[in-house]
This record gives sequence, structure tokens and C-alpha cells, in this order.
Amino acid sequence: MPDLPEHLKKPFVNMLLAAADDKLFLGHRNSEWTGLGPILEEDIAFSSLAQDDMAHASALYELAGSIDGRTPDELAFGRTAEQYRCAAIVEVPDEFDWATAIARRFFCNHFDLLRLTRFSQSAYKPLSDLARRLVAEQQVHVTHVDDWVIRLGTGTPESHKRMQQAMDAIGPLAPELFEPLDDLKPLVDAGLYPGSDFTMYDEWTATVEHVLGQAHLTVQMEVGSPDDRGGRRGVHTQYLAPMLDEMCEVYRLEPKAAW
Repeated sequence: MPDLPEHLKKPFVNMLLAAADDKLFLGHRNSEWTGLGPILEEDIAFSSLAQDDMAHASALYELAGSIDGRTPDELAFGRTAEQYRCAAIVEVPDEFDWATAIARRFFCNHFDLLRLTRFSQSAYKPLSDLARRLVAEQQVHVTHVDDWVIRLGTGTPESHKRMQQAMDAIGPLAPELFEPLDDLKPLVDAGLYPGSDFTMYDEWTATVEHVLGQAHLTVQMEVGSPDDRGGRRGVHTQYLAPMLDEMCEVYRLEPKAAW
């Protein structure tokens, strides 16, 4: 598919924005840990992974902008809160609790690996080419966070307790990553987002439960109704607008500035 049909451009861009927005806000939340990691090596690693997420977001914004004419900066910083398509799990603060930060990354990283894998099979070559590169980097994120989940879950009684508390708090938000976007079905039918959300959810659930089993941890998750409106369709938590105000302060002062 060398060119996108006109009627598929808007839903395709929205699909890219959902992925980019997840990555942008996850990277921002994780970047708040810079200088505060529990050990020096992890401080550096966590900051590097946060940079990766933001770089992935930038690449997806650039691809979306090549279709609808907006710049990556306009897409990242120039929209109103209700125009973002991120899931609630990347909006909520972790209150600088390391277990909570790890739990959030755990669910998001596994989801992103599967989503990017689907992107890598897209009939739209610019997306499939980009996603194949990002998949390799995303696998590093998954390996890193899995190691931490198992390390904390099987460490001391205190680390296990805090990791389980984090799973109890963050786990119920995780299925919202699968909230359906409006007008997604035509993209699936056209091979632009090939595969099934049901299959992807089952694979994601099996993978996270396998890792949690190794960590001696449990999680309670329940998929909401397809009619529930959340972040994918512009209904966000109270935390998104203040985070945007912080992130967009410079852009709003000089939106046309070049760096």
C-alpha cells in the first residue's frame, strides 16, 4: 500500500497518536526519576529508557505529521488535553515509589512490544519499516523491567510486599491500554493494523501472568465495556492537564521556535 486512501488517513493518524502519546507520557513520568534511582546504575538505565520512549514518540509523531501536515512539536505539545489519546496508566503519578514505577513500566512495556510488532506487519511500509527498528529496542525495555519485577517479587519480604501493593494499585488500570479507538476496524480490515485485539490481549495477559508467576506476584485485571470512554477517546484523568502545563510551558511561549 504505497499511499493511504483519503478516508483512512484520520483514523490512521489517531492510531499513531495513541501509540506516540503513551510513549511520550510514560517517558516523561519515568524521566522524573532522573537522579533519584535506587542505585547509580539503575538511575542511568532508567533515564536512558525514558529517553528511548520519548524518541519512539517523536518518530511516531513525525510519521503522523507526514500524513496530516503537522510538525512533531505541534502534535506532541500543541494539542488540548482532550485531543490526546494516551491511556490513564501513563498519566497517574507514581509518587516516587519505585515499585509503582516498575509496575507501570511492566504493563506498558509488554503492551508496547505487542503493538509495535503489529505495526511492523502493517501494509503501510513507512510504519512497518519504523516499527521493525523500534521492536528491537522495545525488547530491551521488556527484558529490563521483567528482571526488576522478578527481583523485587522474590527479594525480601518488604520488597515483595511493596511490589504486590504496586500491582494491586496499577494492575486495574492496565487493561485500559486496550480501549478501542474510534474507527479502528477499517484499519484492521485494510491490513494497516493487522491482527486481532482479542488475540493481542490474550497474548499480553499470558505473558504478564507468566512473569508475575515467576515473581510470586498476582494481579487483578478486568476488561471494561467497549462503550466505556477513556483516554483513547479523549476522556482523561485529573493528572493529564497539569502534566501538559509543565511539559508544554516553553512551547506555548514560542510555538514556532526552532532548536
